[in-house]
Amino acid sequence: MEKEFLLKRWPKIRMDLMTVVEGFNDEDLHFVPVKGGWPVGRLILHISSAADHWLHSGILSDVNVYQRGQSTLEYYPDLPSIKSYLAKEHERTMALLKSFDPADWDTPYTYPRGEAYAPAWIFWHVFEHEIHHRGELSLSLGLLGRLGLNV
Repeated sequence: MEKEFLLKRWPKIRMDLMTVVEGFNDEDLHFVPVKGGWPVGRLILHISSAADHWLHSGILSDVNVYQRGQSTLEYYPDLPSIKSYLAKEHERTMALLKSFDPADWDTPYTYPRGEAYAPAWIFWHVFEHEIHHRGELSLSLGLLGRLGLNV
């Protein structure tokens, strides 16, 4: 996966995610669309929490903002705080991607549990992860009776 492909497309994917997020209200953050599933708010936060783990935990960058268990509704109890977290993570992600040296694109980086992944795979994984969960959130909006978002 080429760096330029992601740089061109990821801002649009995030803009579309934010359009979906705008369809929710604070009460919806606790809506669980399927028995045993996650509440909507946790799912939204999971998108940026996963990006922070994969990209901003001191593995690919010198920045380590990832703190396991701290991207929950306890810490981000309403939509404004959640949207702020998403915006800050996306800014970090785009800055890292822009600065990443293409010469290192296929060089594996080792994570604490010993698994090693190339940045090409890591960036693609985080990109695809966001798209996947945006779809789940869109479905949740439909279940809440809010249809017609153009994303």
